[in-house]
Amino acid sequence: MITILTSLNIAGLVLAIFFVTLILTKKDKQIHDYLFALFIALQGILLLIKYGFYYDLQNSYPIILYSYVYYWVLLGPTLFIYTVVSTKGEKHLQMSYLYTLIPAILMTICFSHYIFGDITDLFRKFENPPFFVTIGGYILRYNSPVFYILTIIVLRKHQKKIKNHFSFSKSVDLKWLYYLSSGFAVFILFILSPPLILYLFNWEYPFGDYHISLGVLFIYIFGIGFYGYRQRGIFENYKTDNTQNSKLEPIKHKLRIEAENHLPYQKSGLNNEDAQIILDKLKHLMLTEQLYLDSELHLATLASEAGVSTHKLSQVINEYLNKNFFDFVNEYRLEKVKAMLIDPAYKNLKIISLAYDSGFSSKSTFYNLFKKSEGITPAEYRLKTQRKVG
Repeated sequence: MITILTSLNIAGLVLAIFFVTLILTKKDKQIHDYLFALFIALQGILLLIKYGFYYDLQNSYPIILYSYVYYWVLLGPTLFIYTVVSTKGEKHLQMSYLYTLIPAILMTICFSHYIFGDITDLFRKFENPPFFVTIGGYILRYNSPVFYILTIIVLRKHQKKIKNHFSFSKSVDLKWLYYLSSGFAVFILFILSPPLILYLFNWEYPFGDYHISLGVLFIYIFGIGFYGYRQRGIFENYKTDNTQNSKLEPIKHKLRIEAENHLPYQKSGLNNEDAQIILDKLKHLMLTEQLYLDSELHLATLASEAGVSTHKLSQVINEYLNKNFFDFVNEYRLEKVKAMLIDPAYKNLKIISLAYDSGFSSKSTFYNLFKKSEGITPAEYRLKTQRKVG
């Protein structure tokens, strides 16, 4: 068993080093790359810490204890800042992110007697632990779940934001971050739950805390490293075609500026008459010009074609049509698809081909929106409507 555990530990550490090296040796690195490398490196550090604890090396090497203490107050903030930077597309870290170090500062204060003294005393059994040690323990244990919740809030806000600016989700919805944070939640659950389960139910994992956490940690490192390797924007120098990224970058920049300087709609000065003029322009552009056929149509492009600001266009769509930009554009695409599904001239063409010809760029998005709109699949709709025509 020791050989298996040691091999798993070494394999996880090698994986962590491999992925960190892969990130740090890429060209045109951005701040989110460094943050992601740090996040993976922290997992590798935890493997070393667990190795030290398993072989009782912490008394000889107190650095293991220091690393363990600060690991738990750096892990959550690293994931959170990485998510914020990725969703905003920031090129530099902001000074405002220093607030994420508050748990580390508070914990240092609570554990100061041991951190600046003999840290091994902090890990002995306390019958009646000092008040500050108890508070520090809570900070150590629960700051990661708190930052996970904050990360999910950021992602939900991002999802709402992109639906007001983009008619597509591919490459801008950052589903990768949901996978990363969901894996983080599972990881935290497995790592932190054994003591709680033991306390509440007097039950231990059958293979022990060390065995379970090692397995989970190995899978997590492999998962985020392998899946992260495939993500555009994380390892983009390994892609030879960055055309789509270059096209989206100015739009993402515009989106960041608008988000930072966003004014309430009631201060826009838009009246009903102006709104109707914009609505008429929109109707012309969508029905006559068929701009929705552009699979990468975004708010800035449509606003430019309509000759209005993105802010006013967004207001008209949100308030006067009671829709977000994503739904507004894709409703036209759905109507185009439905018209072709009914038309016998297209009966021999694949449904997904009709979807792509109508402006959809994602198979899953098309099928999800169609099912939500009609309550049946496109194939069922085609069969049903063509029977009526026949």
